[in-house]
Amino acid sequence: MHRLIVFFIFSLSCSLAFSASSIEDLKSLIDSENYAVAAEIGEQLLIKHPGHARIQFLTAYAYQYNRQNWKAAYHYKKLILQHPGLPEPRNNLAMIYIADGDYEKASQLLIDAINTNNSYAIAYQNLNRIYASMASEAYQRAVSEPGEAPKQRPKIELTALSSLESIDRGTAANGPLAQNTLVDMANFETILIEQVINWAKAWGDRDVDTYVSYYSSEFKPKFATHSDWVEHRRARIMRPEFIKIGISKIRIRTQSENRAIIEFEQSYDSSSYTDRVVKRLALSRIGSQWKIIDEQVISIL
Repeated sequence: MHRLIVFFIFSLSCSLAFSASSIEDLKSLIDSENYAVAAEIGEQLLIKHPGHARIQFLTAYAYQYNRQNWKAAYHYKKLILQHPGLPEPRNNLAMIYIADGDYEKASQLLIDAINTNNSYAIAYQNLNRIYASMASEAYQRAVSEPGEAPKQRPKIELTALSSLESIDRGTAANGPLAQNTLVDMANFETILIEQVINWAKAWGDRDVDTYVSYYSSEFKPKFATHSDWVEHRRARIMRPEFIKIGISKIRIRTQSENRAIIEFEQSYDSSSYTDRVVKRLALSRIGSQWKIIDEQVISIL
């Protein structure tokens, strides 16, 4: 079974005595996917050893896989209060909020997880997935007819971990600057995704002036000047009675401070033509804005 939430063993020193075999039994039940029994045993262990972090986490994990999210959330929230430096409970609680469609709370939990441990890459990855989904849903709402339900919502999967690197708050790499950099990178990718979404919307709306504004003034594929290309695109875009552009599976392939390569699946439907392709856009930061400097169809679907 593909696991979508983090499963790890806390390495916390604890003054409470406990039976190692009981902990191992709890872990074995989870490994064998017997989540209902595991949750019950976890609750019994917590009566004997209240506040024990490992038992509490494993109990919450069992509840979450047994589709009892409200009970899992209760234990994750207690862990966050008792051990605010641990990122894992926040990551798994974020998944519960995602299931409820509350992206705002999920995003904040993941940002907090990054801030507690800047090497916790899974939270950074999950945050990007949420941002991409939010941008895609916003695009679907924008292109849907009034009263029409948004098209298929992108599936968000959270990458699993089987272990966790030790938390070391004493190293320079784990300082505030590195933490901020991770969050800034997530926000940076959100800007790029929104750029592609807005570009596609302008195209579908046949708003030529806005559409061409997303391109560099040097963009002129197979044309003598940029102005020649603009007039060609204006004629092509205004020719059909309608245009519908669908964007999905946006992937930022490479990025640096001033350059990014983005790939995505694009559907084009108009009164005269239909196609499905994988497209690649190269963007460059020009001043304070990102502009398309190259556009390629890399495969036909």
